[in-house]
Amino acid sequence: MRTGPHRAPRRARVSLTLLMLLAALPACQQGKKEEAAAPATGAAAPAPEETGEVIATYGGHKLTSGQVMRELERLPPPSRTYLAVPERKRQFIDNMIMNDLLFDEGHQAGYDRDAEIERQVEDLRKRLVVQRVMRQYQTPPTITDEQVKAYYDANPDIYSTTQIHASHILVKDEDTAKQIRDELRAHPEKFADLAKEKSIDTSTAQKGGDLGTFGQGRMVPDFERAAFALKPGEVSDVVKTQYGYHVIMVTERKEGERKPFDQVKEQIRATLRNKALQEQVQTHFDTLKKGADVKLNEDALARVNPPAAPPSPAQTTTSPGGH
Repeated sequence: MRTGPHRAPRRARVSLTLLMLLAALPACQQGKKEEAAAPATGAAAPAPEETGEVIATYGGHKLTSGQVMRELERLPPPSRTYLAVPERKRQFIDNMIMNDLLFDEGHQAGYDRDAEIERQVEDLRKRLVVQRVMRQYQTPPTITDEQVKAYYDANPDIYSTTQIHASHILVKDEDTAKQIRDELRAHPEKFADLAKEKSIDTSTAQKGGDLGTFGQGRMVPDFERAAFALKPGEVSDVVKTQYGYHVIMVTERKEGERKPFDQVKEQIRATLRNKALQEQVQTHFDTLKKGADVKLNEDALARVNPPAAPPSPAQTTTSPGGH
């Protein structure tokens, strides 16, 4: 067997890869010393992860096959396959052990009581709780065939091979959008200039809001529905999407044929399902805020400004006397 210099880099790569896998998992043994020191109160059954054969002991810890399996089950399938090789599996165990030993070192240094770490842990706890709550409102409603057909019949301009050339102006608030709409309906020739001045869509603003020519299925449903209902030269009403408030103008339209219902019915069903889900979530948000009697002090909010970003190294001036 070759044991020369060619094996060391490969082992280092395996170790680094496994350490990155393990870094995504919380330490499986944190706090086990404190648990072991607690007085026994009876023959309580061990936690599932503590069952099985003892694979390793170190520094007061005991690593069992149950604990290892618990960590392996949390990995994605490709990582599990990667760890089927004995050498990689052994390195995975080594990294679990090192993770615990490093935690013990940090615990002795008092890092586990560091205010910044505690803040980050509390932030993570809050995000996980919010995610768990949001799952309750993420069940998509059932959309019937009758609803799909009714939508198809009510929107003859949608789901066709028609193409349009359109531009838009995107802003954050509805009042600004309404002002832009009114000005453009009186002076549509100002569209490009207003887009450059006011649109927050940085990818199109400097092109006068130009989105180019596109067909069905390229834009979000509410935007698309409004755009394809316009005739060349028409300015839309204000259109709200998840990105903000849009004002749209179509400059060219190439009529096509309407797609058969069977060809687009599942696309329509997905559109209606997503729209109903968004409304379901928004309704709950509105109910929560109403029940909490939310009041916003706009004056106080206006006085809160984000701190200036620190200068990049390239912007940092030289020290006194430097050149």
